[in-house]
Amino acid sequence: MNDPSPGYRSLPCEGMDDSMAYRLLTSLIVPRPIAWVCTLEESGSVNLAPFSSFNYVAHSPPMLAININRNEDDSLKDTARNLQANKECVVQLCRQSDLAAVHASAAALPPGQSEVQELGMHLVPSQHVRVPRLDGAAVQMECRLDQVVILGRGVNQLHILEVLAFHVDSSLMDEKGRVNLEAYRPLARWAGPYYAQRGDILLP
Repeated sequence: MNDPSPGYRSLPCEGMDDSMAYRLLTSLIVPRPIAWVCTLEESGSVNLAPFSSFNYVAHSPPMLAININRNEDDSLKDTARNLQANKECVVQLCRQSDLAAVHASAAALPPGQSEVQELGMHLVPSQHVRVPRLDGAAVQMECRLDQVVILGRGVNQLHILEVLAFHVDSSLMDEKGRVNLEAYRPLARWAGPYYAQRGDILLP
């Protein structure tokens, strides 16, 4: 059969290996924003982990969505387990200068062992949730879990969060509450082990 799309490589998804689908999605849908998420362990320690299958999904009220995959043994990742148990988290948006800490916080630690402590980072109290905020993050969003949607074959869990409060570095906003796009330089995710930094701002 002739290829109906000359010049393209067609990859049917039926029967495609999950790892291949993951590599395609994470390599093609770039750059992606990073949610740097604080949750509370049952022991009271603070878990910190980055997720790039993330975006905002509503503004009335403000809502975010984070897709958290299950572990290879089908167990929940610490962030998903804590979030589903406590219904609260803080989502931080990080700066380009946070690259080393963001990457290091992705490492799997035993439950109850805090990435915040391991990395020597500091926390400040939140105003609407029990989970503390990461001091120095460009943006901190206190959130409450609205719902969890099981996607596809059950490997992916989409966590819908309602934002209860925004905390934005004052140097990034003007007197009218608008974000200074020149000053805001968030870190983003590329494929594999790679990250991205903001380039030129374009106008049509």
